[in-house]
Amino acid sequence: MKYAIKSFKIAKSFSSSYKLTSLLKHKDRIKALDNVSFSLENNTVLGVLGPTGSGKTTLLKIISSLIIPDEGSIRIKEYFLGKDDNRIKSVIGYAGSEERSFYWRLTGKQNLEFFASMYGLSRKQTKSRIGHLFKTFRIDYQNRRFDSYSTGMKKIFILMRALLHNPEILLLDELTKSLDYNYLCALKEYVKNLSALGKTIILTTHNIEEAQNLCDKFMILNKGSNCGFGTIESLRKEINSPSAGLSDIYIKLTQNA
Repeated sequence: MKYAIKSFKIAKSFSSSYKLTSLLKHKDRIKALDNVSFSLENNTVLGVLGPTGSGKTTLLKIISSLIIPDEGSIRIKEYFLGKDDNRIKSVIGYAGSEERSFYWRLTGKQNLEFFASMYGLSRKQTKSRIGHLFKTFRIDYQNRRFDSYSTGMKKIFILMRALLHNPEILLLDELTKSLDYNYLCALKEYVKNLSALGKTIILTTHNIEEAQNLCDKFMILNKGSNCGFGTIESLRKEINSPSAGLSDIYIKLTQNA
């Protein structure tokens, strides 16, 4: 079986506020991820669920090579994090929940043209990909300045940036949050179409129903630990409840963690 991603005992901590202990000043360490291991097959949609602060965003940033874990190893296709980071970036599209890397004084289209050049796309490829994405998401405001866009509009452009180079693996970090109904429907349909084309997708969400409708497998994180991983059927067996819904599984696993 070929895997898109294999993670082995990934751990990551961040510094928090300073504290005074005796005469020494030191920083507390907050563990964002704690020995997270999993294997994800090609052409699978994985939903990552968990309470706020459970490590969902940190996990996606590590997979995309934006940050490096303190411990553990991760392989993306045949590439290893920390060794083949440029190749990893070429096969992954990351759509985060923030738009700080966009140039607010440029139009949406100008931003995408800039990012396409960073991916090494030719002018012909850039025109084709941007045109396809504008048509898919019915964009008619591409020539307005980026700072005039609503939160939902910005999120669609974040997604389109991640799709510019037609990546094999797509990471979506709570991208459906703040989207209006029309964009939400378009995004869900596009995710389904990408899955049908053989793409591997990981999405984080707090919406249980959305995850159940879109995903083949699920990972439930709590306090940085992987509390459950697998299909709905395997997770039901894990909690010994053959008729449990995803919300029941989520509550059971996060309460017991």
